[in-house]
Order: sequence, then structure tokens, then C-alpha cells
Amino acid sequence: MPETIWQQAIAACADPERARRFLDSLWEAKGSQLEAWSHEAARRLTALLGGSQALSEQLIQNPGWLETALLPEALDHPRKKQGLEQEADQLVEQHESHNDSPKAYDALRAFKQKEMVRIGTRDLAKLGSTVEIMTEISDLADVCLARFFGLCYRQMTRRFGQPYHQDADGEWKPTSCCLLGLGKLGGQELNYSSDIDLMFLYEDEGQLFQKSAYSDSKAVPGMANHRFFNRFVDALVNELSRHTAAGWLFRVDLRLRPEGNTGPLARSLGSSENYYAQWGQTWERMMLIKARSVGGDQSLAGEFLETIQPFRFPRTISERILDEVAHMKGRIEREVVKADEIDRNVKLGRGGIREIEFVVQSLQVLRGGRIPFVQGHQTLSVLEKLKQYELLPPDDVHQLREAYLFLRDLEHRLQMEENLQTHTLPATQGPRVRLARLLGFESLDAFDQRLYEHTSAVRAVYDGILQSHQPEPKATLPNDFDESREQWKAILQQHSFRDVD
Repeated sequence: MPETIWQQAIAACADPERARRFLDSLWEAKGSQLEAWSHEAARRLTALLGGSQALSEQLIQNPGWLETALLPEALDHPRKKQGLEQEADQLVEQHESHNDSPKAYDALRAFKQKEMVRIGTRDLAKLGSTVEIMTEISDLADVCLARFFGLCYRQMTRRFGQPYHQDADGEWKPTSCCLLGLGKLGGQELNYSSDIDLMFLYEDEGQLFQKSAYSDSKAVPGMANHRFFNRFVDALVNELSRHTAAGWLFRVDLRLRPEGNTGPLARSLGSSENYYAQWGQTWERMMLIKARSVGGDQSLAGEFLETIQPFRFPRTISERILDEVAHMKGRIEREVVKADEIDRNVKLGRGGIREIEFVVQSLQVLRGGRIPFVQGHQTLSVLEKLKQYELLPPDDVHQLREAYLFLRDLEHRLQMEENLQTHTLPATQGPRVRLARLLGFESLDAFDQRLYEHTSAVRAVYDGILQSHQPEPKATLPNDFDESREQWKAILQQHSFRDVD
């Protein structure tokens, strides 16, 4: 290997020993090609090899990606969503035309893995901003989700028939359905190893007909719509979560749907509207702020979002919701985050990402009904809107923005290491030094100081708005309470605990 170019590149990366080990493996497969690489190309590759164990292993298993995903023109600029859609559509058509859906699914899984290696290389080589990287990961997720949705839906309707419902005139009409992204997926702010939060809706209740039989007046109806769509969601989630030799797509979380784990996987538009009107809670208002169409019928998704608009952004609401949000965050710190990780968890800990999101979403719920301009599903863009309408001081907005970008960048470095959904900084010095180098710090002390400055600034803004020092209200227990498991579960459910088992 050309010693000068590659030695310099290895020495400059965050983990030279690891980069050399992975490079030796790549050299066995692609040495003749790598010999001609420029110093800049070598720098980009070693940034990946020294920065992410998981992505490097993907590249070692697929060295052909050096000639596609890691070419200069693939790394210099973010890839447009339209280009991703065209490539994904070609993969689906290639296999579905041969009636081979399993191979179409696997082709999309491999496509996603390749693109994540490309995005990770851009990120670690500092060729894209934090916002660009979040957008690229989210665009890729949108593209894969929409194609998995379409593939699975076509499989289900071929097997069971087409869902229909009756309109106001009694005419049978095809029943549309849609997939909504929530959380970081809805906000187009995904991490490298995020769960994706999803909710599924269909247009109305009805029943299925076989397409060939529907034109026959003697046709016998099939299963009810609600049964079909719940089976469809179950099948779709299984495919999205399945691990195969080609890789895997996403861990899926459906717990943000109405009634959480106890509710149906799919709901009709009318049923969803009734749920939020009668039972919707503050955390659900905040959650739905980020709701966005990611698959299926976009017009149905639009109708749903318009229907719940008064719930998400009420024109009049008590500022007591700030107390509720503060109590919610207090419970997270006491019951979800381990005591020894409260200052190392960059998402849920003190001064973490969740506090920035709670500040933004709380102000949106309070003011969004009367100031539509502050409505929106992306944290950073809404922060700027809050500043423009003087709902947050410019200094606070600047501090929250800088902290958000720093913490999200840090979160990315944590997750790309082993492709695990982690938000906690390592406790030992060695991994922390490596993490500091990945973020461009010359010393661990400089990194720790910057982290402290950001989290302290976030906490100060959070405390000033949400009054997190207020005590937690106590649950009122019945006089004959006998501490049975079922009674405990009932009390916890009354006070908004999501997982009481």
C-alpha cells in the first residue's frame, strides 16, 4: 500500500488501530483499486473505519460498495430524496415483476445498509452538517417504509381481497389507508439506530371483496376491514423488523397509538378522532405535533391531521400543562434513567435532548392555536419561529440550538458504533477519549467542559419555563386498597404510566 497516503490518513482518524485492522481486510479484496486513491479519498475512508465498528463491518462484507456508495460524487453532497426513490422503485419492480416479494424486501434491506454506510462516511468525514445527516437518514427511512408498505399491502390484498366501505349514498367504495410517522421519524430527525414510531389509520369500517368477484352480484363478502387492517399492520411490522442475510430495516414501536399496547394496531379515521376528543392527554398533544405521512394515502393522512388540529393546537388551554410536562420529565429522571447515568444520558438526562424538545413542544401546544406560524414538526425550525414571535429570548434560542446540534451529533457517534439504540456516554476513560476525538476535540477535558456548558444552559432554560422543581402529585388510593397487582396497575394507568406490566 502507498505508505505515505494511508499512514497519514490512519494516524489522523479517531481510532488508528481499528482503522488499520479494517483497512487490511479491505486491501485483500480491493487493494488494486485502493492503491490509486487520493489522500482525500483515503481520509474519508479511514474516518469511517476508525469511527464506526458496525458500518465498517458492513463495508467489509460488501467491498463492492467502494465503487458505488463511497465514490467522491456520492459523498460530496447529500443525496436527493428523488434519487433514492428512483433506485428503490427499480429494485422493487425488478423482483416484483417475477412475483418474488421476499427478494424485493431483501433488495430494499441491502439498499438501506449501503446508504447508511454512505451517510455515515459523509458524517464522520465531516462532509455534511448535523441537519443534513438527520435529513438524509430520515429521507432514506421514508423511501424504504413507503415501498415496504406498498409491497405488503399488495401481498395482503392478493391473498384476502380488497377492503371496501359504504359512502353516504350507500355506494361501495375502496377503503384507503395510511401510515403516520411520529417522534423523530415524524420530525425528520432520525438517528443511526432510532426506533421508528408509527401509527396506522384506515378510512372507514366495511368489508373485503375479491376483486374478480366484486363485479358479480352474487359475490360473498370476506373479512371485516378492521380485522384485515390489523392483520396487515402485524405483517408489515414483522417484515420491517425481520433480520435476514441482507440486513434489517427498523425496530418498530407502535405504543404511541391510541390506547398504547392495549389498543388495536389499526384504527379507522372516525375512531381515532373520537379517541382524542374524549381521552387525549397532554403528552399525546405533544406527540402528535410531529405526526407526518410516511406511507399509503397522503390525502387520508392530511384529513386526519386536519381533524386533530384543534386537539394538537387548542386556541385556549391552561398553562397548567407546563406542570404536567414537568412532572412527566421528573418521572423519566426517577424511573427510566438509572441514577448513575442521569448526567451521562444525552437524551433523557439533565439538560438533554428531551428537555429541548419539551420546551419547544410545550410552547407550541400553548401558543400554536392562536399563532399558527409556530406550528411545525422540526425542532430547530420551530425554535427560530419561537424567537421571531418573542416566545423565547434570542439568547435562549441560540443556546438551545447549539446544544441540540451538539447533543444530536454526540448521539449519532454513540449509536453508529455498534448500531445500538443507546444515548448514554461511556463511563470509562478510553471510550470517552475516542468519542471526544470523533467530535473533533483535542482532549477529553475540552469535550467534558463543552458538554457541561451545553447541558447546563439547556437545564437553565428548561427550569425557567417548565418549573421542574415542583413536587410530584401523589396518587389517591381507594380506602380498601389491598395492594394487589391489578389495583396497582389500575392506579398507574390513571396517572399516565404507559407500561404498567
